[in-house]
Parts: sequence; structure tokens; C-alpha cells
Amino acid sequence: MIKLAIFDLDQTLLNTLPRFHRIFNLALKHFKAPEISWEEFISSYEDDTLNKFIPIEPRKFWDYFLEHYNDVECIRDTLIDGASECLSYLQSLGIKIVIITGRMVSRQEVWKELRRFEIDRYVDFVYTRLDNYEDGKKRTELIREAMRKFKVEAHETIFVGDYWPDMESGREAGVFTIGVLTGLESEEKLRAHGADEVIESVKFLPHLIREFETRFGGAFK
Repeated sequence: MIKLAIFDLDQTLLNTLPRFHRIFNLALKHFKAPEISWEEFISSYEDDTLNKFIPIEPRKFWDYFLEHYNDVECIRDTLIDGASECLSYLQSLGIKIVIITGRMVSRQEVWKELRRFEIDRYVDFVYTRLDNYEDGKKRTELIREAMRKFKVEAHETIFVGDYWPDMESGREAGVFTIGVLTGLESEEKLRAHGADEVIESVKFLPHLIREFETRFGGAFK
């Protein structure tokens, strides 16, 4: 029986690729590198090759990027189709919902954004990279911390994300890990890095849960 659902935020519940592009260019400008077009950005984002545009040590660049992710409000950002309905469905089942984001911003900033997209009502807790999320660490420890907070076991927990490091974190934490394709990663890559299941988007998570309830009595493991 699922008791806890942990979600990544960007490209999993929210489509913030337009903002990602803007902040990436602002960071390039900050480090005195030329900006890139939307077409260059999307192509390199999909191939996971954005580092080729970075003029300094990548970790320093990405830390700056994540620290400034909430500096602008991009009107082109949208809620992933079906995200609100998905969260509502999980809440109706009594499942606790946690968001873990790699943004280096305060929880308050994330809650403000959840209110903007009217999904704050479904979320029980938020972790950001400022919460015991040291440089170089994956989300594994925060997944485990969330399980301790809500007193659930790994077999009672699912983790949903869009990026291959998310899949590795879920696998390392021992939880059922679900990849979504809204972050432009391929199904093959997500599975290769630890996804137990891959779905097109969170819109289809309720269907996946109902399917597992029918087949296995709700047990994902």
C-alpha cells in the first residue's frame, strides 16, 4: 500500500523550461559567456550537453544557476497537464505528498510558487537543496528523511522524477521509482539509471496506481 509519494518539481509537476532557458542565459552572462538561443538550448537540454556552453567549472556554474532559479517569474511556465488531478487523486487515497527540488532556494519560495499554480493544497512538505542537501549529493538522503518524517517504509513509498540522477536517487533509497518523459529524457535512459516504470507524464500516474492495485493489491514491490 502506498503511503508516501515524493515528487521532483521542475519538468515533473511544473514545466519551467522557459525559465530554465532564461536563468541559464543570465548565468552565462554573469560568467561572461555568450547567450544561446531557445533552439540551441532545447537541443542541448535534450542531449544533456549544456555543459559545453559553460566557461567555468560546471559545479560552480550550476550552483549559481540553482541559487537564482526563483529570481524571475516566467509567464510561460505552466503546470504539467494533469498534475493537479494527479495530486488530488493521491490525496484522496490518503497518500502524503512531498516535493524535493534541487533549487537552492528557501522552502518559502517554493511554497509561493505552489500557491501560484494552485497545487499547494495537495502538498504536505517541501525540501529544497538548502535542506541538508550538500554539494555533490543526490536526493537519496532527502528521500530517506521524508520517509522518516512520515514514518513509512521504502516499500510504501514512490518517487517520481524526470531526470536520470533522480532515478539513481530513488533506486539508492530503495523506493519504487517512476520516470516521466516531460523532462525530455528517453525511456531507455531513465530505465538504465534505475526507473522501475516510465510514464509519459504525471497525468498517467493515477492509471498506473490503479493498474497495480488491480494486479498486485496496491503493492509496488
